[in-house]
Amino acid sequence: MATISLGAGQQKPAENLIEKGKNQGMWVLLQNCHLCLSWMPKLEQIVETLDENIHPDFRLWMTSMPTPKFPVSALQNSVKMTLEPPSGIRSNLIQAY
Repeated sequence: MATISLGAGQQKPAENLIEKGKNQGMWVLLQNCHLCLSWMPKLEQIVETLDENIHPDFRLWMTSMPTPKFPVSALQNSVKMTLEPPSGIRSNLIQAY
């Protein structure tokens, strides 16, 4: 698994990592997509070009805080998971324990 935290100047390394992952069957994790909103149209284009000619073991994981600028097509073609904080201090302590 290869991980990259998005932010200033990480767009090209992320693109290279996705390319390497889809050719070699790696899992790629793009963390903090909300910090790189200017790159979201390019990410949308990359996701739209993924087809059945990629390695069958390739997986692209993305983490993001909620943002209206996240590519809709990437969300529509993805399995989504959400993590919500527990309500109340008791639930929070029980989950931490």
